[in-house]
Amino acid sequence: MCGISAILCLEGHSSAKRTNDVSDHIRSKISRELDQSLDMIAHRGPDSRGIWISEDNRVALSHCRLAINDLTPDGYQPMHDTDGGIHTVVNGEIYDYDRIRAHLSQEFNYKFQGHSDSELVVALYKYYGSSFLEQLRGEFALCLYDSTAQFFMAARDRYGVKPLLWTVVDGRLLIAPEAKALLPLGWKPEWDVRALMDESWHFGCRTSFKGVQKVRPGEYLTCTAFSLVESREYWDIEYPDKYRVETRTEEEMIAGVRQRLLEAIRLRLRADVPIGIYLSGGIDSSAVAGIVAHLVREQGEKMGNKDATDRIACFSIAFDKDSGFDESDVAARTASWLDVKQHTLHVGEAEIAASLSDATYHCEHHNMNLNFVGKFALSQVPRELGYRVVLTGEGADEQFVGYPWFIPDFLKERDHSWPDRAIAEKERQLLLEEQEQSLTEFYGSRGADFSTHLPDVVAHELNDSITAAVLTGYPLPAHFWADWIVGQVRGLVPLRLQTIANDVSVRVKHKIQRSWHPVHSGMYIWSKSHLANVMLSCLGDRTEMAHSIEARTPFLDHELTTYANNLPPSVKLRYDSTTGRFTEKWILREAARPFISPELYERKKAAYTAPVVYSENGPLQRYYEKLLTKEKVEELGFLKWEAVMELREGLFIKDAKAMRILNVICQWIILGKRFGITRAEPLR
Repeated sequence: MCGISAILCLEGHSSAKRTNDVSDHIRSKISRELDQSLDMIAHRGPDSRGIWISEDNRVALSHCRLAINDLTPDGYQPMHDTDGGIHTVVNGEIYDYDRIRAHLSQEFNYKFQGHSDSELVVALYKYYGSSFLEQLRGEFALCLYDSTAQFFMAARDRYGVKPLLWTVVDGRLLIAPEAKALLPLGWKPEWDVRALMDESWHFGCRTSFKGVQKVRPGEYLTCTAFSLVESREYWDIEYPDKYRVETRTEEEMIAGVRQRLLEAIRLRLRADVPIGIYLSGGIDSSAVAGIVAHLVREQGEKMGNKDATDRIACFSIAFDKDSGFDESDVAARTASWLDVKQHTLHVGEAEIAASLSDATYHCEHHNMNLNFVGKFALSQVPRELGYRVVLTGEGADEQFVGYPWFIPDFLKERDHSWPDRAIAEKERQLLLEEQEQSLTEFYGSRGADFSTHLPDVVAHELNDSITAAVLTGYPLPAHFWADWIVGQVRGLVPLRLQTIANDVSVRVKHKIQRSWHPVHSGMYIWSKSHLANVMLSCLGDRTEMAHSIEARTPFLDHELTTYANNLPPSVKLRYDSTTGRFTEKWILREAARPFISPELYERKKAAYTAPVVYSENGPLQRYYEKLLTKEKVEELGFLKWEAVMELREGLFIKDAKAMRILNVICQWIILGKRFGITRAEPLR
C-alpha cells in the first residue's frame, strides 16, 4: 500500500528537453513538485519514497511506500525492467503472487529482481502488454510508462478499492490517489457545484472539485505519444441471463462460495508485517474472523509475519450505548466465541467532534452520516499497536443481496433461474406491494424525498430500479441552493436519477432492460456508485490510509464475486412462505456457518451507522456553531445563508433530516477551508 503521483506532459507542453541548462532546470522543478506532492500524502507511505523522471522530462513517476511485502530495498519504487524501458508505480496489493511469478519465470525465463508483488506489473506488461490487467488479482491503482512505445497508462482495480484521480493543468496530465497531492503540481481547487447538486461525484466519475475526475473501477487511462488521453474498460460486473435455469444443487453452490471465500481470505493473509481484522456485530466481518481463525489454527496459515501460536487480533468500535447504534456487545460475544483478542475503541460525541475536520479532509467529499468519523478514529488503533494491515467485511452486501432495498427489486420478477424456489405469482405481487410500501414509509419517516415510481425515461432505462430511487432519496432541499444554481435545473430528484442513468453504459442498460434480473440490476447500480464512491472511500481507503493502514477486502475478490454474481437470486435472498421472513445473504450464511456463532447465523442485517442525533449544547453542536457563520457559508458561494441560518437556529432538535443537512454543509465548510477553495461564482 502506497501513495503515487505522476506527471505526463502532453503534446505542445514546454517541458520537453531543449538545451542541457533548460533541461536541468525543468528536471529540478519537477522533482521538487513531486516531492511536495508526496509530502501531501505521506500518510499513505511513511517508509520510503522515490522519483523517476524521463530523460526528456515529459514523464515523471513518484512513490511513497508503506512497506508490507518485501521490506528490503528491492521493494522500493518506482520499479523498472532490466532494459530500462518500462517504469511503474503501484499502490495496493496483488495476490496469488507465487503462481504468477512461477508462470513468468517458466514461460518467459523472466528474472525477478526482488520479492515484491508490485514487480509483477513490470513483468506481466513486458509479455502481455496492457492486457496484463486481466491477470491481476487484488486491490490496486497503478501508473506505467513504456518509453519505447511512448505509451502511458493509469489503471484502477475492478471495484475501486484503491482511489485514482486525474486532471489536466496547463498541458500536463496529473495523476494521484488524493486531490491534495495535486496541489503542489499547479492545480487550483474550485468547487464542482454541478457535481455536488446532481451527485455526479457520487454516481459518476466526477469529484467535489472542478476538473478532477476519478479513473473508474475496472478502467484505465491511456495516452500514446503524449497526445489524446482516453479511458478504456478492461473489466465490468456481469450477471447471467435471468432465464438461464440453474443446474447446480444448493449444496454445490454453498460449497462453491465457501471454497472461494476461504481462498480469497487465505491469499490476503500474506504479508511481512502483522495483520489484524476489523470486527463489527455483523455476519460479514465475523465470517472473515471465523475463517481466519480456521485457517490459522487448523491449516497452519500465518497472519502476516505472526506465528500461528499468536492470538488473532480484532479491532472494534463502540458508540454510546443509549444511541441505538452500538454493536460492540455483539462483537465482544463473537470475539469470545472465536477466542480472539479484541481491542475496542469507544467513540462518543466528543471524539466525533474532535476528529470530524481531519476525517473530512482525508475523505475529500461529504457524507450525510458521521460513521466515517468512527472509522477514521478506529484506524488509529491498529497502527498504535503495531499493525499495518487489516481484513474487512466490505462488499458482502453487494454480492449476496444484503440491503433491504434490494428486496423490492428481487420481487419485481419471479426467479426464472431457480423454478423450485420461485415465489407463487400472486404472493409475489402482494409481497412487492408490501415491501414498496414499507420502504416508502421507512424513508419518509426519515425525511427522504423518496418514491418507488421513477420518471418515465429513467424508469425505462433502469427497468424501474428501486435501488436507484433509494440512492437519490436525500437531496439537499432546493431552497438551500443559491438562485443562480437552482435556475439551471428543474428538479433535484429527477436530476439525480438522470445522473445515475447517464452513468450506466448503453451496453449495460440493454442488459438491465432485457436480460438481467432486477435485483442484479440494482446490485450493479449500487456497486458502481455508492460502493465505489462512498463506502470504499470514506468508509474504506481514505479513513484507513489516513493512519497508514492497509485494508484488504476478501468479499471483493473478483474470483469470488464472479462466482456469486452467477448464482440464482433466490439463493442470495431466501423467502420462507411459512414464516413470511426474508433471509438476506442466505447462501453466505450457509457457507460461513461452520465459522460463525449461532447468534450471528440468525442475526438480521444491521447497517453500520453513527448516531444520527446528538445532545443539545454538546461538543458537536458547539463545533457546528463555530462553523455555521454567515461569512463561512457565503464563502462557499452556492448556498443561501437565510436557509442555513433557519436550520442553524434549530440546531440539534432531534431531527435526523436536519442533522444530515447540517453534516453536509459543515463538511463543505471544512473542505473549503482546508483546501483553500475559491468561492463558487455563477457561470458566465
